[in-house]
Amino acid sequence: MAAYREHIEQRQRRLLGDAYVQARRLRREPVGRMALDDGPSGPSDALAPRYADIWHLQHKSGASLWEVWLRAPAQPLDAARWTGWLDLSDERSLAARIWARLAPAGAPPEMDLPLIVLRVPGGGHLDDLLAEHAQALVKLLHRDPMATPFKASFVAEELAGDFCRREDGLSLLSRNAAIDLHLEPPGEACADAAADAEASGDAPMPRNTLPLLVTLELLCLERGVLRGLLDRSQAGRVGTIDELVALRRDMIDGLEEYYGTLARTHGYTAEATARGEALFGIDALFDSVVDRMEALTFEITTRNQQTVNRIGFWLTILFGAIETGFVASGIATWYYADDLPAVLSWTIGVTLLTASAIAVLLVRVAKADAPVSRPATF
Repeated sequence: MAAYREHIEQRQRRLLGDAYVQARRLRREPVGRMALDDGPSGPSDALAPRYADIWHLQHKSGASLWEVWLRAPAQPLDAARWTGWLDLSDERSLAARIWARLAPAGAPPEMDLPLIVLRVPGGGHLDDLLAEHAQALVKLLHRDPMATPFKASFVAEELAGDFCRREDGLSLLSRNAAIDLHLEPPGEACADAAADAEASGDAPMPRNTLPLLVTLELLCLERGVLRGLLDRSQAGRVGTIDELVALRRDMIDGLEEYYGTLARTHGYTAEATARGEALFGIDALFDSVVDRMEALTFEITTRNQQTVNRIGFWLTILFGAIETGFVASGIATWYYADDLPAVLSWTIGVTLLTASAIAVLLVRVAKADAPVSRPATF
């Protein structure tokens, strides 16, 4: 666990920069290992993972991400079997059983994105592998349980989206999953490497997958942050000015990943970032949040102006009435030199009358200056 955290932090520093890591905007905590016993339908698949390593990622805005790692033994590529493991709609699947433990209330996750890490031992060439398994890989990428094959043009289009820069490597991303595939050189058997990593407490995945992992984590969290900001801003016209200003400040802070971190993404993950922003609706969410923030800024400005106008209104009444009261007091003192109650009565009466007259006049002027609402025409 400690080694895994260290590898992730090193990769984050390289991809996102020291400033982002030191700001502690993202917290990563181990939850533990969950044993995957036999399912309700009987003995589980002999080739299925026997346990799940679970981590919890928490963004400072409140958005969170469950990270579940399943390590399966070496086996032939079987898209149908692996898609079944990841089917949340099937309560017997590995994904559904794990989620039932993580969220006992039964609410489905807002988003689930499997990262499928494949290592092929014995060397060979990627072109040969794709010639045989292209259809299966694309079906796995989209988690398609249907037996009907995809069109050859669609398969070719998806494979053309490969953004891996390594020889004999393949990195694909869709709305339903991501695939990181590499052909291992001869003598580096996947099963032995996985066993050695597990025995030494090393990372639960190959290190060359970590850049893609960090990128996907950030994309998923930023989607959660933007979704949360959008939900909060929908009620943005209620509350005090201080509450609205605090909401706007949170929105600006929540956009840091989009404005700053994602914009500074390292070169070899830039394609994954750009593709993920479009696939996961991050660009659309960002535009919606910016529109809400502009409306919120207008609301804050309008309320501040209304407050200033109210203060000016009452100050005008106050000082106008006081000034008139002083004048009335001087006149009454000269006329009623020896009658103090009469002087006070004149002063108070004139002051109140002046205040009322000024208030009525200001209200009439404000109504006259107000824009006339007319029905919209289309």
